[in-house]
Amino acid sequence: MDRPPGFLVDRGAPLSGKRVLPLTRPWYETIFDERYPELFGPLERNPEEEVAKILGLLSLSPGAPVLDLGCGRGRHAIPLSLRGYRVTGVDLSEKMLDLARERAHREGASVEWVREDMRTFVRRRTFDACLSLFTSFGYFNDEENEKVIGNVSESLKEGGALLLDLRNAQKGLAGEEDMETEVSVPSGRLRLSVRFDRESRRARAEHELVRRDGIRISSAFDVRIYSEEELTGMVRRSGMRVTAVHGSLDGAPFTPGAERMVVIARRD
Repeated sequence: MDRPPGFLVDRGAPLSGKRVLPLTRPWYETIFDERYPELFGPLERNPEEEVAKILGLLSLSPGAPVLDLGCGRGRHAIPLSLRGYRVTGVDLSEKMLDLARERAHREGASVEWVREDMRTFVRRRTFDACLSLFTSFGYFNDEENEKVIGNVSESLKEGGALLLDLRNAQKGLAGEEDMETEVSVPSGRLRLSVRFDRESRRARAEHELVRRDGIRISSAFDVRIYSEEELTGMVRRSGMRVTAVHGSLDGAPFTPGAERMVVIARRD
């Protein structure tokens, strides 16, 4: 069975000591496939609860058009649709979109699924809100990441809102972000490690799942982690303004020790 280069799969022996060939494609083009739920599902929270919290923060009108940018397998797009919102889910991975379509069909949700790169997706003045959840922002270099924010601004109606759910960069800048842990999950044991490069301001994460059948699945990715000040400048240059920064989707205060940084911006 062919394996995409973003994943390493092995039976039995540990991965340490093995020679790993360099990736031939960017990680974000290979990591989001049918193994993604096994590797990242244990880290995900209840999407129904998260959607309720998001709606509490944004106060959207019933039936409002919403863009889920980097929608993956539709964890939030589908519940939003079932609540009556007109949702467009955009993702680069056809495999993740296939999973989203299958679930939407099963649950009777009506979502427009679009396969496109967030660096190019623009629909001028179309959406009341854009959601970027579970650190789906920061994949690229600074210029390209700023292009994504600009595309969102162009796609929002006047007064439309952007919600960015990101890692808290202040913990990384303080040297508190590096970590390594192992957790038990339904399919086996999941090892997680995060290393924060304070020079490049990028976080590199590695996940290795040892399944109960002995198969090992490993993935690695890196994301640019932005500070509140950097994001505020980026948002302002795009024609939006930051209206709130929270430490979680619950609306908790944003502090240096907060787990997340939830930025809400609006288009003037």
